[in-house]
Amino acid sequence: MSDLIERTKPTEEGLHDAWTPSLRHEVLQDVLAGSTRRVRPGRRAWPLAVAASVVAALMLSGPIALPGWFTTTAAAEELGKVAAAASTQTRLEWGDHQYLRVQSIDTRTGMADGPAAGAEPPATDVSAGTRVTFDDYYTTDGWTWSDRVANGHTEQYIFPPAWGWMRPDYASAMPTEPHLLDAFLRARALGSTSPDEAVFVAIGDMLRQEAAPPAVRAAAIGVLGLNPKVTVERTTDTQSRPALKVTFTDEAMRPGTRQYLYLAPDTGVLLGRGSNGPGWDYQSVITHREVVDALPTDLAAVLGTEKVGKEVSNGKTTPIADNAGPDPVPEQTYTPAPKR
Repeated sequence: MSDLIERTKPTEEGLHDAWTPSLRHEVLQDVLAGSTRRVRPGRRAWPLAVAASVVAALMLSGPIALPGWFTTTAAAEELGKVAAAASTQTRLEWGDHQYLRVQSIDTRTGMADGPAAGAEPPATDVSAGTRVTFDDYYTTDGWTWSDRVANGHTEQYIFPPAWGWMRPDYASAMPTEPHLLDAFLRARALGSTSPDEAVFVAIGDMLRQEAAPPAVRAAAIGVLGLNPKVTVERTTDTQSRPALKVTFTDEAMRPGTRQYLYLAPDTGVLLGRGSNGPGWDYQSVITHREVVDALPTDLAAVLGTEKVGKEVSNGKTTPIADNAGPDPVPEQTYTPAPKR
């Protein structure tokens, strides 16, 4: 089976040149419907055969690769609407010498047993009953300047680009058709208690890191609709903004635990995320986004403007290694459930 996939998968260059998002959509519709279509004059025919071979190989490899591909649920219909809206949005653009400023607030209560997979924000210790404010500045290539305050204690960081789909240049090259993106993530997401959970958390991470361009964000929202453990509801978030709440539940692996994302219905952008379980709750809400031309003077004075990873706390500076490398690959960023 692996040999079949290796022999039939297209090259990255070939996908970029010939397999456009619209053609990929047509291919999947034909393959899933079991139909064939004449290729219009001037259109390259080889992706049709390649896609059919790859999808057939995935089908033969077992149901884990195709959790909800052939079912239409209420969640999938709602998420499809949001994905369609996301695909038409112009990404909040910022240039190479600008920053995307994202402000957010994390709160946590009763966390004695720890959060569910993916709920931990990086670096800052958010202990039980803590409220942390984040003022983050993202560059177009994934570097992040972060100013954080937890219970009156301030920490500043410069984070190098993350690995994998949390890095803009990597995310921009990912499939833009939901079924293909689902298979892509299931082949790479590690850790967690199941592939279903790992894919859900991977999408949340990618959206949180502002890594996904509109086409990939739309596909990622579509992938959520393929997840058999996902439900949705139209509601408002903690800031009273209209939201689609996307909840992942797996009672067999994490009884009583809920992990969720809040998506803006008209754009698909992430409004917040969180998780909760018996006796504990974690929430992260994004309160503001804007493009700015420079870092705040006080933050630049502490951290500098050079792309060098570091942490500054209590006047002490600690280096943060840049391990991403020029060719980012996925990493295990998800915490498996404790063994019982």
